[in-house]
Amino acid sequence: MREIKKIRSDSEHITRALLYFLLIKLNRAYAERYQLSEETKENTTAYRFKQLLTNHINQHRDIEYYAGKLAVSRVTLNKCIKAQFGMNVSEMINEFLLVEIKNRLLYSELSVKEIAYELHFSAPNHLSRFFKMLTGLSPKDFRNAYQNGMSVF
Repeated sequence: MREIKKIRSDSEHITRALLYFLLIKLNRAYAERYQLSEETKENTTAYRFKQLLTNHINQHRDIEYYAGKLAVSRVTLNKCIKAQFGMNVSEMINEFLLVEIKNRLLYSELSVKEIAYELHFSAPNHLSRFFKMLTGLSPKDFRNAYQNGMSVF
């Protein structure tokens, strides 16, 4: 408190240290509250991966692409994602891709063939197989269920 009332030439260092201490304590409390990893480097890599995935899921589904963009190995990326989100990179890519497919099925008039083409599936039946494996429904059944008022999420 005296530092604030009577500022000295080195007071800014003490103030900076106190603010840094407070930020670390808040970060730890936040991580504990939301059950997040406190490892800053892992958090950074994991969240950068999530951002890249959000921006590039339409074009890229291969782990090597993301590992290269983040300048880490596949193993390191997998460890970071597992620690932060409790799943491996492939599972996370599949989850993001599934959300993208669902959004296009529900909020566009695109056919399954058009969606498959836009998301770089080699054939529409590959998209259908992928979708059914993860949801238990074909893309057509999913769209119909939603249109008939059934809960599909």
